[in-house]
Amino acid sequence: MAFFEEIGKKISKSGQEAAQKAKNMAETVRLNGLISDEEKRIKSAYTQIGKLYYETFGDNPEPCFGQLITDIGDAEKNIKKHTEQIRRVKGIAVCDNCGGETSNTAPFCSACGSPVTQATPPSSNVCINCSAVLTEDQIFCTGCGTKVEKLPVQAQEDAAQPGLLSCANCQQELTAGVAFCLNCGTKVN
Repeated sequence: MAFFEEIGKKISKSGQEAAQKAKNMAETVRLNGLISDEEKRIKSAYTQIGKLYYETFGDNPEPCFGQLITDIGDAEKNIKKHTEQIRRVKGIAVCDNCGGETSNTAPFCSACGSPVTQATPPSSNVCINCSAVLTEDQIFCTGCGTKVEKLPVQAQEDAAQPGLLSCANCQQELTAGVAFCLNCGTKVN
């Protein structure tokens, strides 16, 4: 009988040790979660400090922050430029009155009814591969990556004067600045 009592005590002790280990593990997980929450609070505070510094002293930063301030400004300009390119590709204009987006061919805003003025003038440059609208300074199409072919200087000057440039293949009148005929696809010389 003493043998069974001894085995029972060992089993009971092992069970208590396992339960204690499980409690310790659960407590460790809980504490690690609390540490993670505090680290997130610190990271958020750092971000808020940086944003507040940028907004307050961005025009006149201390020298050690100068490059970071410049980087942020450059990134904001690029975001604005890319957003405008997305709007051009999608044919979207922004309403001057309400800020809503509507078709750039619509005469009135679909949200507030105000007359729509095109946010950017239509570009005559389009990608030969995907027809995405291109800006004058683009070297590659942002829609598909195709290299943008530029017109020779004389062709650009001729194209700037309506009626002076037509396609050698189909005689279609060409819009200023195009590298390929939009009618037949022939390269403009």
